[in-house]
Parts: sequence; C-alpha cells; structure tokens
Amino acid sequence: MLETRRVFVLAMAGAAGFLAAEELLAQYPPTPPPPPQPAETPNPAEMRSNPRAAAAARRARMQQNEKEFREGVERLYELTSQLREEVQKTTTTEVLSVHMVKKTEEIEKLAKLLKNKAKGG
Repeated sequence: MLETRRVFVLAMAGAAGFLAAEELLAQYPPTPPPPPQPAETPNPAEMRSNPRAAAAARRARMQQNEKEFREGVERLYELTSQLREEVQKTTTTEVLSVHMVKKTEEIEKLAKLLKNKAKGG
C-alpha cells in the first residue's frame, strides 16, 4: 500500500510539473520564422538607373508587343477566312479533310498565343 501511495504522489507531482511547464511555455510563444528572401534581387545598377530610360524601354517593349499582337490578329483573321471558304466549298455530309483539321489546330495555337499576349505574358 505504501508503494501505491508513492507511485500516486510521484504521478501527481509529474502531472503538476508538466502543467506548470506548459503554462510557462505558453507565456513565451515561439518566435516566427524570418521572412523569405525575395526571389529576384534587384541589380544595384538598375536601381540607380534613370527612371526615364526605364520608362522609355518599357514603352518600347509594350509597343513591340502591341505590334506583334496586331500582326497575330491579322494572321488569325486570314486563317479563319481561309477555313471558312474551305468549309463552304465542302458538303457537310463528307468527312473533314486533314488539311482542314491542321488549319483548325493552327488557328487554335495562334488563338492561345494571342490570349497569353493579351494577358500580358
């Protein structure tokens, strides 16, 4: 009986110590991890560069993208017009030719490319 009392008292002391340690740890929350480093570190030379030159370069890049986009739209218009003419020449009961399928795939690729350019990619 004396042995069971000792085990009981030791178990209670351990539980009280555990609760006290938990309470002390709750007062000092763990420190958060440091913020992540930026993916791209800016070039110091670019940081000190002329903002007007950077704006001019950006404007030129945007004009080039606009020119490419307009050319792509014109090409898309040509392809769809050609496909439309081919479809009008064939009867609907016949199977579509391989040429027509390839043209639709080309149109689809060009349309996806233009969609990405329009999004700014």
